[in-house]
Amino acid sequence: MVIEEQAVVRALRNRRQGAVLAYHGPAGVGKTHAAHDLLRRAGVRAHALSATLPLADWPARFPAGRALPGWIQAALRRLPDGDGALSALAALIASHAPVGVIVDDLHDASPAQAQALTTLAGLLARARGVALLLTTRHAVPGDLPAYEICPLDEAGTAALCATELGPHLPPEVCHWVHARAHGNPLFTLEYLRFLVRSGHLYSDGQRWHWRPPDSARLPGRIEALIDLTLERAGPHRAALEARACVPDAPVPVWASVAGMDPQTLHGAIRELTQQGLLTGPDGHFSHPLYAEVLRAHDSPQHLRTLAGRALEAYRDDPLRAVDFLDAAGTPPEVAAQLLERAAGDAQNRSQGAHAGTLLARASDVAPPARRAALAGQAALLLQGSDLPRALALATRALADPALAASTLPLAATLSARSGGRAALEALLDTQPPGPHADGARILALQGIGDHAGALSHWDTLDADEHAAASVPVRSAVAMALLGTGRRYDAARALDTLLAESLSEPERQRLLGVQVMLLYHQGEYRAAADLAGATALDMQAAGNAVGASALWHNRAAFLRMLGELDAAMDSVTRALDARRLLGDARGYASSLGMRGELHLERGELDLAEDALSEAHSVLTYQDGAHFLLNNLGMLTSLYTLSAAPLSGELALHHARRALRLARDLGNPQLLTETLADASRAYARAGQGEEALDLAAQAQTLAGTLSADPRIQSRNAVARALALDALGRRTEALDALRAAEAVAREHLGTYEADRIAVDIARLSADRATLTRLAAQFEAGGQGLGALLARRALGDAPVQPGEVRLRVLGPLELDGVPVRGDVRRTLLLRVLEARLLGRTEVTRLDLADDLYPGRPEAQALGALKQAVAALRAASGHEVIMTTAGGYALGDVPSDAEAFLSTPDLAHWRGALPPETGEALRGALHAALLRAARAALPEDPAAAARAGRLLWDDDVLDEDALALTVDALRQSGNHRSLTRVYRAAREHLAGVGVILPERWQDYLDHRS
Repeated sequence: MVIEEQAVVRALRNRRQGAVLAYHGPAGVGKTHAAHDLLRRAGVRAHALSATLPLADWPARFPAGRALPGWIQAALRRLPDGDGALSALAALIASHAPVGVIVDDLHDASPAQAQALTTLAGLLARARGVALLLTTRHAVPGDLPAYEICPLDEAGTAALCATELGPHLPPEVCHWVHARAHGNPLFTLEYLRFLVRSGHLYSDGQRWHWRPPDSARLPGRIEALIDLTLERAGPHRAALEARACVPDAPVPVWASVAGMDPQTLHGAIRELTQQGLLTGPDGHFSHPLYAEVLRAHDSPQHLRTLAGRALEAYRDDPLRAVDFLDAAGTPPEVAAQLLERAAGDAQNRSQGAHAGTLLARASDVAPPARRAALAGQAALLLQGSDLPRALALATRALADPALAASTLPLAATLSARSGGRAALEALLDTQPPGPHADGARILALQGIGDHAGALSHWDTLDADEHAAASVPVRSAVAMALLGTGRRYDAARALDTLLAESLSEPERQRLLGVQVMLLYHQGEYRAAADLAGATALDMQAAGNAVGASALWHNRAAFLRMLGELDAAMDSVTRALDARRLLGDARGYASSLGMRGELHLERGELDLAEDALSEAHSVLTYQDGAHFLLNNLGMLTSLYTLSAAPLSGELALHHARRALRLARDLGNPQLLTETLADASRAYARAGQGEEALDLAAQAQTLAGTLSADPRIQSRNAVARALALDALGRRTEALDALRAAEAVAREHLGTYEADRIAVDIARLSADRATLTRLAAQFEAGGQGLGALLARRALGDAPVQPGEVRLRVLGPLELDGVPVRGDVRRTLLLRVLEARLLGRTEVTRLDLADDLYPGRPEAQALGALKQAVAALRAASGHEVIMTTAGGYALGDVPSDAEAFLSTPDLAHWRGALPPETGEALRGALHAALLRAARAALPEDPAAAARAGRLLWDDDVLDEDALALTVDALRQSGNHRSLTRVYRAAREHLAGVGVILPERWQDYLDHRS
């Protein structure tokens, strides 16, 4: 709540004065919602009136005042401008204090009406316990207190979407909507309705499913509202149409396109800004969709004229001018020349992908003699950002014999990635044999994961051919050596390459190989850091293919470290990039990685959805090792699941994976597949088969370079097979050996996962309980699930905690869906924690159904209580004399307040949590985190982040987080958190020391 709104609330509660506040902002930005929300929070009744409603009709909109002097009734009949009439109207309104009056759309009022409302505002500002709230799209008149309603940021959009459809929407939906609505609440809701009506967003009753639309069609209601708003432009419509042609152009260019002198245009800008259609001194649209609607409603002939003027205005800036080539109907040869000039400018600015797009356009319209050369240049620049287009261009360039040798490696690689081995062989069959074809084949095979095939072909070449091979070919060989378990050979090959003189793209390619070498050496943190840094460099250079592969791999490394949220962010980047590239196989592979991360978070249903979708794509794609990885993850999913038939499904996928791995002939992949299959057979109770598969994996691993990950994995598989045979002592020995390897080489997360099985076989309930709490605190849901399953517990036991609010809201282990149901539970819990015996029906009705008539709200409340009881049991909500109370439902909030254990906190509080409950729990969390700081700084840091993420102005939370990260030795996160805090606080005028060390010294 901002200062201006706080003044209104104080006036209503203290009743010592009145208050006036004018909300201003563009159409649909949420001015009226903000006014109603303010009065709801203040707890007063709201009367909403239109600014165009004649003042003479106002008295009828208010109940008759009690004991009003006779002169008031007489004066009211003289409205709008009779002697004392406005004073009488103010007295009538004040007789209902505390009361709020909302006057909507002041910009629509006539000048006389607007003046009268301004006078009335001055009178009500002195009336005790009265708040007058006005909304307008224009500048606020006079000296009225004003507050600008700005568009929602992405977090605000997500909160509004959650309010409308519930808290479990896929984040991609909110991001898609925000990118189009740009924070306009009305447009946000309309886009949500469009997605639901069109079937792109639908619920199966358990969760939401999302399929992005191919095109962002403007919903009809938004278009109609914008078109109506644009009618305000009147004689300045032509200026707006020109602005829609060049939305970001400086004013002189805009004036040229509009065909008017700059002075006249500046006058139009002032008037259009006053009307709320433009904003800022340079006259940008107050919402980007205004330009879209203007272009859609303009005639083709006029659009061509405007584009021609823009092309002329930008004649000295080819990069800007090319945007108007098509719309202006430019002749082909002229267009090709301008496109080549623009591509040269783009390359000079290090915009390689953009230059490639421009050259591809030039290749389409250039004279025939130039087309192949331009296509080859474009394919080279586009290979990292637009796979299908780059392949088409490379194929066009291959048709020129003079370009075939230089273009073949690129064309072969793109063919294999797009159509697999069959497409590669079809392409190479058209080329003469020799070094160029050999190098192209090796690059392409390694690119689709056929490491054994790449090495097999490399081995057919002699020493001279090896020495003459290019850096890309030899780096592909190094990666293939890694992929087949020959880590030491790969390291030697990589060292040799890095010692040579390299171009920047070659260096980045080799860093990608080094990333994988670090991974196979068990150095997951170093691998993740290098992958992230190199991916950013590749993105900056326009290599989206290389960057997407590194984001995908980084997610795998972070998973090994147990940093699942960061891993999910990384794989989302890979998915976004691969979707834009049109890389179906790569997208499905990253979708499988997302499924693996859902599995690690204990979200088995989401994991199954993602892995099954990926499998349906990979089944029909060439590149068997991608499919093998997917089958391995499906095997693991069903091995770990306790659902009916999961054992049979695990065996089904394990057998398919084994057949495929044996056909591939890659010993490392076969070793990993044998271990997965062994665990599936052990899960099914077939111990002899499981032990045999584990032995095969162990034997095959002996032929590979030592890999701690494989050693640990094989030992666990053998242990579970022994346990299935009843040989528990031997199983425990194998597990302890695996844990020792994991703890030394793989990190705490992997070691603790093995520790769950040790504690399970040892019947060590104390260790299982500790591990379950530890996994829950770290957001590592699969570990928590397995530990609690080993304890024989469901995630929640009757008589223990049933209502979980310290993180995602759950009742009896099931997420609570629906805004009303969630808010109802939180309000009755808050009442109990604050020592109140009940929440009255009227308070709940006002809270859950603001703006509804009292009778309707009470009826809806009764239905909501009945629905909650039907879903979760009658005892959840008790009926009291005046309302409702929480039944015999223990909560984790109460457990935490009585025993402040940080492990109770699974995440941020639900967004519907009331301020009183939020404040009490956060204060207790701060105290508990400070107490835990000396013994468990990592847990204290996580608690501090929860507090600081909720309120980035809370310096107590910031100081705790910084100190805890310092004590836990996590300096990378510490630097990032403190930098973000300085930026946030600087935005509100609070300047922190540049160094976090100085900040901690100051705080102490």
